[in-house]
Amino acid sequence: MTNEKTVKFFGPQYDCFNFKTQFGAAVAGVQSGKTFLGAYWAGKKITEFPKSSGAIIAPTYNILRAATLKKFFDVFPQLRSHFKEQKGEIHLPTGGIVYVRSADNPLGIEGITANWIWLDEGGMTSQLTWTVLRSRVSMTRGQILITTTPYNMGWLYMDFFIPWKEQADKNFSFFTWKSIENPYFSKEFYNAEKNRLRPEEFSRRYEGQFNKMVGLVYDLPETQIVEPLDVNTKTEARIIGVDWGFRNPAAIGVWYLKDNAWYKVDEWKQSERTTAEIIQVLQNKLSEHKATKIYPDPAEPDRIEECRRAGLPVMETNKDIKGGVSYIQQLIREKRFFIGNNCRETLDEISMYHYPEPQEGKVEKDLPEKFNDHLVDCDRYAIYSFKLTPRVFGGASPLTPSENIPQKKYFSKASPLTQSYYERI
Repeated sequence: MTNEKTVKFFGPQYDCFNFKTQFGAAVAGVQSGKTFLGAYWAGKKITEFPKSSGAIIAPTYNILRAATLKKFFDVFPQLRSHFKEQKGEIHLPTGGIVYVRSADNPLGIEGITANWIWLDEGGMTSQLTWTVLRSRVSMTRGQILITTTPYNMGWLYMDFFIPWKEQADKNFSFFTWKSIENPYFSKEFYNAEKNRLRPEEFSRRYEGQFNKMVGLVYDLPETQIVEPLDVNTKTEARIIGVDWGFRNPAAIGVWYLKDNAWYKVDEWKQSERTTAEIIQVLQNKLSEHKATKIYPDPAEPDRIEECRRAGLPVMETNKDIKGGVSYIQQLIREKRFFIGNNCRETLDEISMYHYPEPQEGKVEKDLPEKFNDHLVDCDRYAIYSFKLTPRVFGGASPLTPSENIPQKKYFSKASPLTQSYYERI
């Protein structure tokens, strides 16, 4: 990276490129030069740390390959031949390494010690990814740059933007700009989209403003994000949902039923945990919360059988996505569904759990996108399956007694219970 060239940045782009805090975020409209900025920033960090390690991260492998890495190698083509794709590493001629990873499995980033990290499209990643990335620069005090469109009101809003705005964390720098501030962005297209889209969707996509994602499955009001119930609270039921995983995270959610309303009080979400480790977590949650029933994903009967042999109170689970989603949507509308503000991973998932965007010429899908949905899945297993249980604690279901339905008609058969110069323009 010894070739010199002049790179022109516009105002906020230039300011972000030179941010001084440990963590910086460029949250801006689409096609506004965020990835261009990120690629050159990564090149600058390679020049600053030629013999050390850095990382380039994107939410998924497809985004990493088709957008993030493509832009990086377009900017620095001399490094393309140094990319060891199978290892996910760029071996720099100067001796350093740039690790290239997707955040599909955040714990796959563990083990890296980095002097810098560029996280592209960070708004699409989970809170766990942010936690892991911060730990990767904890020893080096390296910088992290996030470039993204504001996809939702998840961790980037709650754990980065709000602390920055309230000046609660001096380690944060935040920069935002509209798509139209990019001198190359079409003004005609910008105005056409402004007329076409709903104001909140336009402001999110093209003005870089945080708004709720369109098409959310669970549009949870802020009033239904509450302090978690105390373990000594009198309740009608306490249940646990489980979503199995290994490369993808496993997830556990703990729910209390109080006054005919559900309250989520605890969560757990980890990748690369064995069944035995998950069982130990379940045993701890059962004891801590005095829960009496566990509703696991029925798709893995062998793991459920291990739970049974460990003495866990595993129940029949209904995996009807449409029915379960519809029921939870009903609970939200009726203000009978609350999430404890300690359940940050769940709130992050809900902020991006959405239906696919309609595409011209294609039939609309009425099933949510399968992305970062492990906790919302386990919650659905628990609450919906509990609803359908004919008898609870020796009596009828306290939710909707008239809707009790025989188990044999509904439960899954899979269940065993049956380097450059830079200037401002």
